[in-house]
Amino acid sequence: MSSFIFNFAGDNNESETSDTKKTIWYESNEVIPKKQIEGWDEMIKYAKIFMCRDVTIGHITNIKLDETLGKDVNFAERCHSDLIPGKYEGGLKLWECTYDLVEYLEEHSEISFDGAKVLDLGCGIGILGIYSLLKGAKVTFQDYNKEIIENVTVPNVLLNTEEEDTEYSIDMCKFYSGDWESFNEKLEDNFDIILTSETIYNVDNYEKLVRLFENRISDNGIVLVAAKTCYFGVGGSVRQFEKAVSDSNLSCEVVWKNDSGIQREILKICKRS
Repeated sequence: MSSFIFNFAGDNNESETSDTKKTIWYESNEVIPKKQIEGWDEMIKYAKIFMCRDVTIGHITNIKLDETLGKDVNFAERCHSDLIPGKYEGGLKLWECTYDLVEYLEEHSEISFDGAKVLDLGCGIGILGIYSLLKGAKVTFQDYNKEIIENVTVPNVLLNTEEEDTEYSIDMCKFYSGDWESFNEKLEDNFDIILTSETIYNVDNYEKLVRLFENRISDNGIVLVAAKTCYFGVGGSVRQFEKAVSDSNLSCEVVWKNDSGIQREILKICKRS
């Protein structure tokens, strides 16, 4: 299980910090999967396995990035960071709190996915959404970068699908890219379960994230947020996010906590009764 660094890289001018100008976020758009994935046989060679308890999910992250995203990812790496706000939001990383959330779901069989509508928010390589899909859910995958959805998330869904079930599995999914605010505005669906891992590192996004939860959770639905207790060097924390939720019509409670090593937690969020 790898650790991650949240030193925000600034613009592609390395002398400019992220504080010098306001972040401009990409507009949300639905991504329609291609019927055929070019180079699929070649990509399978680079597949890795996510393992947590009895859960095994194949995933691919070794992809050829287009010039724009590749430049941003390389710049982030040179800055020893996992992301560049508004440019690249870490979609190629397997976030360690994802393990916590899958393990929690495995321990709580009362959370039923069969026939449920699930949102994997900030999905990246898609582990949480694929887990839900394999449990019988209809899944909406959302990540910031369109290139991640097209070249990582969709192939990973296919990788975990029997060949004869490919069309059915894709029909059970929707895919979106872009910023949460415009994503919330374009959505028409509500969800029984919203899953998200390590998406509360940027305090500036708390308002749009809470508003999305308010608007898109069904009356009896739940949101599960897995996160580090504190994101050092960035400013985000579980306590700050709890405060943001408390100012809404949502209730929030800590349902899991790890006190050894890097402290991590899982929050359960519901509509107030």
